[in-house]
Amino acid sequence: MNHWNSGTAAALLSAILMGGSAAVFTTMPAYAQETVKLELWSRQDPSGPLRAGNVVKAAERLNKELEAEGSPKRVEVAVRESPAKGFDDDALQLLKVFGIDQGPDMFIAAHEWVCAFQEDGFLLKLDDYIAKYPQHFGTIFPSLWSSAKCPDGTYAIPQDAEARMFFYNKKLLREAGYDDAFVDALPERALSGDLTMDELIDIAKQVVDKTKAKYGILHRPNKGPDYIMAFNAYGNDFVDPASGNLLLERDKLAAAFGWFERAVKEGVIPANNTAMEFDALRKEFYTGNAAFWMYGIWDLGSVAFPTYGLPKDEKGFFADWGWIAGPAAAKGGSPVSLTHPIVYAISASTKEPELAVRLLGHASAADLNTDHAVTTTHIGIKPEQLEDPRYAEAWPLAKATELLKITKFLPNNAQFGELNGIIYAAIQGIESGRLSADDAAEFVIDEASASLEDVVVK
Repeated sequence: MNHWNSGTAAALLSAILMGGSAAVFTTMPAYAQETVKLELWSRQDPSGPLRAGNVVKAAERLNKELEAEGSPKRVEVAVRESPAKGFDDDALQLLKVFGIDQGPDMFIAAHEWVCAFQEDGFLLKLDDYIAKYPQHFGTIFPSLWSSAKCPDGTYAIPQDAEARMFFYNKKLLREAGYDDAFVDALPERALSGDLTMDELIDIAKQVVDKTKAKYGILHRPNKGPDYIMAFNAYGNDFVDPASGNLLLERDKLAAAFGWFERAVKEGVIPANNTAMEFDALRKEFYTGNAAFWMYGIWDLGSVAFPTYGLPKDEKGFFADWGWIAGPAAAKGGSPVSLTHPIVYAISASTKEPELAVRLLGHASAADLNTDHAVTTTHIGIKPEQLEDPRYAEAWPLAKATELLKITKFLPNNAQFGELNGIIYAAIQGIESGRLSADDAAEFVIDEASASLEDVVVK
């Protein structure tokens, strides 16, 4: 990173925040012998305002704790809000701010950016702190910590999670000739590794052939994480564990692309899936014109219930609808799900690392995290949240939490967004008939090798 002068720094910060607002929220004790100001960088995000708000609330708890300990220190939290439209843009802006030595004490980011900050020496390593404060971090789902790791350790704290799955229409499966026992057993078969990705194609084909439904399996029509589940099922993790570099394995890529290729040839995935509108795809599934819909748990609360009138009560929903984990590639293999945690991270240059860690520990409290989860349809980070009546009432979250046991993550590599765009272009090529599975694998390898840095190819 180049080091700019202070005038450039001020200009950059002004440019970043132009069009947005820099809101400062403070939590001050009644008396403060020594005020420690901790700055938190947060993207303006109406879909998750408590990501920052919970840190502000956590300061109240930490200050009470400090007072009880007889410490003269009290914490004040200042939230600097960035107007970036997405987490990628936000991370790129923040990397520039760190590059001119103007980085905040803490920030909120999408997990895949963690190692980009760590590589430049901007992040505090947290392993020892996590072990020191089990009351804050000890019950966070073990699987979620994987999203916060770089090759040499842990550099962030999981803030929330999601679950991606295949939703399915039980009515259509029954109309296609499958009995209730078969239909209702699909979730457990998927979790046990008995159900396979190819069997999913077979079931979807029978629905298309024997009912009035037009589609077997639908997926998002633009670049995004959901379809990466299919690649995970065939063993593609996209990251070299030793170096953290992106990893492309030709045979595993071809196997995953082969699933899309077979699904299109069987008339299960439509050849124009990637040309359809997002809302049109949702409508086809939720109005009974498709057997399976590959997407995420939040879609129920945001679209299925309010827009298409699917039953909001648990019993009513599962009478005719359901979801399964991504099936295994072969019988006896491992099922998959995909989550995309947002994380808290701490600057390596903060003057008060211990207080910052304790603050984010309090922000990770089960009750505060549940406040965020139930108001934004995100999955919590701790099993004790399942005991909260509010979380239990939000039954899609409670039910989907079991998928965290098997969940996968996008690589903690800032280049994965670009790689994902190449993968999506290859899916478009397959579904439109322009590429075979082998051609698609070669296309991804060639494009990634030419445009990305340090890609490992096997």
